[in-house]
Amino acid sequence: MKTLIFDLGMVLIHFRWRDFLTDMGYEGEEKEGIARAIFQNPLWNEFDRGVMGDENVIAQMKLEAPRYAEEIDRIWQKENFGNVCHPFAYAEELIRTLHEMGYKVYALSNYGETLLGLNRKKYTFLNYMDGGVFSYDVKLMKPDDAIYQALLERYHIAPENAVFFDDVAENCEGARRAGITAVQVTDGLRSILDGLKKECGVELPQMEKYL
Repeated sequence: MKTLIFDLGMVLIHFRWRDFLTDMGYEGEEKEGIARAIFQNPLWNEFDRGVMGDENVIAQMKLEAPRYAEEIDRIWQKENFGNVCHPFAYAEELIRTLHEMGYKVYALSNYGETLLGLNRKKYTFLNYMDGGVFSYDVKLMKPDDAIYQALLERYHIAPENAVFFDDVAENCEGARRAGITAVQVTDGLRSILDGLKKECGVELPQMEKYL
């Protein structure tokens, strides 16, 4: 197994929207209402899909939840919105180590263009990846079979030689349909390390400090 493929959210990146809302000063019923209007709204997926356009998604969210229109605008401000995600402490060292060991490492993530752009500089692990496919770019979302094929074809990856790490069971099943070995990340770094050991015979004791 010489190719490793990583999802971003909740695998290499903490999608910390609950803490983010607290940081923004929201609590109780207001916090839950804003969460439903934005982060728990099915429309959130449209940021990742990249078809509707951000402004149209935001307008629709405000139309559905006019009570929170002002809060939606405030959260969407660039100086605020980028803070909804932070890389896990282990992310850079993990990816750099695997890269230095000779693995080809790629990203395959449902991710919106704006949020990625706001955070790309702090996602330093991307510097050690050989490429990636993001949903907004190909207008496809996991677990659609086509997004896995897009990655395989773009980088000439042999699926039988690849392992995919994702926190969502359905996304792992999509990878398996494409012939890729998949590891569901249910326990953060521990799941990743266990998967590397089981599927690749790789042990990274230096990463234990992050557990």
